[in-house]
Amino acid sequence: MLSDVSSPGAVFDALDEHTVPVMVLCTVAMIGNYIWFISAYRTAKRDRTYPIPVFLLFFWFAHDSSFVLKFDTWFNTYDHWFPKLFWALITLTVVSEIIFIAQTVKYGKEELAPRVTEWQWRLGLLGGCAAMFVAWAWLKQSMDDPIYLDIFALTVLSYPGVAIMTLLRRRTRRGMSMTMCGGFLMMTVFYFGASSFLFGPDFQSTTYYLVGGASLAMALAMTWLTWRMPEYVPEAGPDAGRATEPAVAGRV
Repeated sequence: MLSDVSSPGAVFDALDEHTVPVMVLCTVAMIGNYIWFISAYRTAKRDRTYPIPVFLLFFWFAHDSSFVLKFDTWFNTYDHWFPKLFWALITLTVVSEIIFIAQTVKYGKEELAPRVTEWQWRLGLLGGCAAMFVAWAWLKQSMDDPIYLDIFALTVLSYPGVAIMTLLRRRTRRGMSMTMCGGFLMMTVFYFGASSFLFGPDFQSTTYYLVGGASLAMALAMTWLTWRMPEYVPEAGPDAGRATEPAVAGRV
């Protein structure tokens, strides 16, 4: 475990002691999240590509939708303002992820599976999503994390490394933008700032600090690499950046 949150009462007590700064920092973090998501949608539509790496998209969708389905837990069992507010925000996130899945169905086949039929592509995505729900159920069961705060940190950490690999494969900014990077950085800094210092002693561990630091370091590397990559030129196709690669390498 990243932290010991088997008994969320201590976390809720810490949140109640720091209600205003928690609200401010987490609000800014969620604004960053939606800047990132809105830009991801617009960039994917512009470049006609999938907005989020498929594995991560399915992982997040399984995580977030399962949180939303636990409405009774947050509003009746715990009956605390933080999970209630988080539920409302995550509900918007689930809607965004459904839109991302629709974009993946529409745009992803050409890049990821050009040789399969449309129905094979859709069935493959459906099967992959179903498998991720099974994997998620096992992961959640194995983690003593009843209020989803440990696993939320992992969802943040998981993105920049995979995004970097996608950038390196595409060799352009196709499906990526500096606005996306800025929104993600904003979310990372303010969420880990809030959780590391205001969520109580359960989150003040070396391991948790390392997760936050690794998330920030990878986000900065992703931002730098995105800045270095050439813009995607639709007329040139998915490999547009290959012709300009020497110029990219020579930037200072």
